[in-house]
Amino acid sequence: MNATIREAPERPISRAFGTVFPKPDQMARLSPADRRLALLLANEARHEIPELALPNFATPEKDDAPIGQVRSADVDLGKTEQDEAIGLDLARLLDGRMLVQGASGAGKSWTLRRLIEQTAGRVQQIIVDPEGEFRSISETYGHFHVEAHKLDTAALAVLGARVRAHRISVLLDMSELDREGQMQAIAAFFEALVNAPRTHWHACLVFVDEAHLFAPFGGQSTAATSVRRSAIGAVVDLMSRGRKRGLAGVLATQRLARLAKSVASEMHNFLVGMNTLDLDIRRAAETIGWDASRAFDRLPMLEPGDFVAVGPAFSRSPAVLRVGGVVTHHRGARPEIEPPDDLDSKTAAELLDLDSLIDATQADDDLREENALVPGLRAVRAFIRDPAFPIAGRLIQELRRLQPNGAHVADIAPGLSIDPAEVAAAITLLDQYGALEFMGEGEDRAIRIEKGMCQ
Repeated sequence: MNATIREAPERPISRAFGTVFPKPDQMARLSPADRRLALLLANEARHEIPELALPNFATPEKDDAPIGQVRSADVDLGKTEQDEAIGLDLARLLDGRMLVQGASGAGKSWTLRRLIEQTAGRVQQIIVDPEGEFRSISETYGHFHVEAHKLDTAALAVLGARVRAHRISVLLDMSELDREGQMQAIAAFFEALVNAPRTHWHACLVFVDEAHLFAPFGGQSTAATSVRRSAIGAVVDLMSRGRKRGLAGVLATQRLARLAKSVASEMHNFLVGMNTLDLDIRRAAETIGWDASRAFDRLPMLEPGDFVAVGPAFSRSPAVLRVGGVVTHHRGARPEIEPPDDLDSKTAAELLDLDSLIDATQADDDLREENALVPGLRAVRAFIRDPAFPIAGRLIQELRRLQPNGAHVADIAPGLSIDPAEVAAAITLLDQYGALEFMGEGEDRAIRIEKGMCQ
């Protein structure tokens, strides 16, 4: 930093109005990075800062660890292309948040799992799992497993407050909720985390897989506008206001273009993996400070599990690293390739029980045809199949002959030599479909064809 300042065009510091630096109590409230910057500026201005103004300031330089090793205070992420270990400063991660981005199959969930395993037991963890891929984490490391679909938003808000108060590491499983339900749940839960009282402001890592589902960019969601805005606002609050409250988000997403910009802008640390779409490559290049040509050459060629690490929390940055292994089972991993069972046709037929499937298909044909009809055709079919349809047809023919006049209901049965009950059923059927117009009451009641059907 000092060298960078020296490289700038030389301008003498004007002391016409004196120099002003933070007071000791103000320095104590600054983050380690801001305190370091203040010290460098003070040295540049030849201004002495009392030692008491810099509590807990001793932070090792990034490159003070021997090559190929990771400081004991670091989280072991993996190794670079030169087989050098890369660590992650947990304190700086808590101060600066992180975004893990890569196309499907790039290894985002694997990387989250590595981070969770390496920090488990060192800091409180909250894992938001939209696809149910992290269940083995709770089984191995003791995270309390919460099935979000069993709680309404009010209960989730209470849960969030209690998780903060008691510093319990939890796995919030949202796999049984639809997308809108997930957004409503995350809004209530995150709001409770951020709004916890000051006495409950403890350091906590909040891992969110598939973050674009909760904070989509623009209109890239089928959820109601109010639900979408509420969810995005809650995630933004977590990433901005959450820092002072000890909450550090570690978010993973497939596409930067699908994640709300207000969320991505809060990140200081990035792990960018394989990208294949032009828009994502350009956005990723801007994020990690690469020029477009380098990004288009390298990012599509990254292997699954390879990421470009950029940010102050990494022991070496920027650097391309291969994320290390994990202990727990990764549900999202591709199954091993193996040949199918060698079965003859008879055994296969017995296992598939194809004959019963054919019988069931034939039995359901009528029902499927009925459901496949448009509502108008379905109504016509029901009309034709009604037992009163033949008499209704004769009645309509007779009424057409009498247009624009009608006929008394009492005269129809004798005139057509039909049972009165059958005539009544026919009139009821025609009335259901709006074909008749009624006049008078009692014995004088008469019917004629509805005017709209006279054409």
